[in-house]
Amino acid sequence: MRVLIVTTWLPTPSSPATGVFIERDIDLLARDHEVHVVHLSSAPAPSAERAWGVETIAMSASNPLSVRSAARRLAPMVERFDLLHTMAASALLPFRRLRSATPWVHTEHLSGILAPETLPLPVRLALPAPLRLMRRPDVVVAVGDRLADAIRRSRAGAVEIVPNAVEHLAQVPERRSLTAGRVSLVAVGGLVPRKGPDIAVETTAELARRGMDVSLRWIGSGPMRDEVEALALRLRISDRIALVGTLPTERVLEELAAADVFLLPTAGETFGVSIAEALASGRPVVVGANGGQAEFVHEPDGVLVDGRTAAAFAGAVERVIDLNATRTAAEIAAAVRARFTDESRRRGYARVYADAVAHARSRAR
Repeated sequence: MRVLIVTTWLPTPSSPATGVFIERDIDLLARDHEVHVVHLSSAPAPSAERAWGVETIAMSASNPLSVRSAARRLAPMVERFDLLHTMAASALLPFRRLRSATPWVHTEHLSGILAPETLPLPVRLALPAPLRLMRRPDVVVAVGDRLADAIRRSRAGAVEIVPNAVEHLAQVPERRSLTAGRVSLVAVGGLVPRKGPDIAVETTAELARRGMDVSLRWIGSGPMRDEVEALALRLRISDRIALVGTLPTERVLEELAAADVFLLPTAGETFGVSIAEALASGRPVVVGANGGQAEFVHEPDGVLVDGRTAAAFAGAVERVIDLNATRTAAEIAAAVRARFTDESRRRGYARVYADAVAHARSRAR
């Protein structure tokens, strides 16, 4: 099948972590289909080597004129493909007036649908528009049950679930003994308020105050870097904190393998890719309770934390260490590795595409 994929989220040289999960979806779809990818962005086209090419069409979601310009370019393209697949809410905007018999699938990842309070005010105010547009595609794909339920509140049509890709090493890396009391924490996420890097630093300080020889490595970048460094200095634990920056997937997996516990005081996740990857690496997790990660984080593998305080997260770290004192990395990894596989995702998208084609035929009659 010839598939036109249109997205506003893809990694770029200036933002290498943006939309990595969408890139992985496209990699999966390219195994079975001939894909043409359009990136709606004012940024340069992604430079990474891939099995599929990318065409960039300039668009800013906040600029109606650029959205209309993108719509004019995209409308004739749709008719040349067997299926249109939009990815990310803002990619729906140029298709507001689309009238086409081409089957249409949309995949959504936006965490703000589940936790609008985590969005910047302008994005929160604009959110109803893409939610209304989600009524248009033949099938909408969500990455988890909670997001699917939220989308169903705005849409009567089919909503199906295909989870995000979860990367991991072929073999589960062994865990080291924690009997000596030295604990290495790792976090993966942007240095942004929603991910809670300040709470992670405060949690590290609290664990040190309780007598634990603890350190934290944060993988990711963002606007809170200076604030987090200043907080660590103020709490006198700068020697325990390492802000590593953005890393490629293979290096992230190495960081997970070198750690003892994954810590992420997130305010909300649509899915929680890094959380699932930590579990698949055989590392127990301590994470915020709000979001799609609650569907697959269960004790003893991980602890969900309701309150976003250092005391709550420090207590959860102590608990998860106790729960996993005698467990192997393979035991911790087993459930997530069995649940999130490429083959199950591949079958899921095959089902979604078949349903979209069938629905498009019925509406064309």
